[in-house]
Amino acid sequence: MTTVAPTVRPPRIPKAEQSRRTRELLVQTGIRCLAEHGYSQTTLLLIANEAGVSRGPLHYHFRDKNDLMADIAAALPRRVTPEIRARLERLTDPHERFAAVIDVALEGHTGHHHFAAMELLMAARNDPELAAAIGPHLDEAEAATDSWWMEYMAGLDLPADELLALRHVAVACLRGLALDHILHQDRAAHARAGEMFRAIFIATTNRARTGPP
Repeated sequence: MTTVAPTVRPPRIPKAEQSRRTRELLVQTGIRCLAEHGYSQTTLLLIANEAGVSRGPLHYHFRDKNDLMADIAAALPRRVTPEIRARLERLTDPHERFAAVIDVALEGHTGHHHFAAMELLMAARNDPELAAAIGPHLDEAEAATDSWWMEYMAGLDLPADELLALRHVAVACLRGLALDHILHQDRAAHARAGEMFRAIFIATTNRARTGPP
């Protein structure tokens, strides 16, 4: 006589967790759509289709596009993974820290999160309602990043205003490099530009250490 093993059903996922996962899926899919299709082509319908979510759950979570874009703006700073945090936190020398931050930034400057942020910033220039929706989240992220930067780079021998300006200039350069990557599609030239970016910024902090020639 054969014994039939009882069917083991997977544990039921609570509705609250299902809802959280669906919302997160829509946000992450929205980030990818912004990066790949641009803001104007990223519609709620496109995001729902790409995520495999019907319109009912989509509109349950987000009343309109700006509402979803606000959640995306809030999610963008979370791209820093535990592995990256550990990589940065184990360093103590300020110049090694600076070089590591530059390397991390270069590794991610053509990623979906970076392009999505650029798309939102550009679209918000001429869309007051979008600007109102995403502005508080982006401002909060910017202030938090400035605070972290000033603490993490405190060992560099630079005045506070110059240290903060260094971060802002680096961000502006990375956005320019990302745009260059889209427009020209020359990987070799882009790689050389990235190497030059790294060398220039590291030389700037090395001059602070050794003094002017």
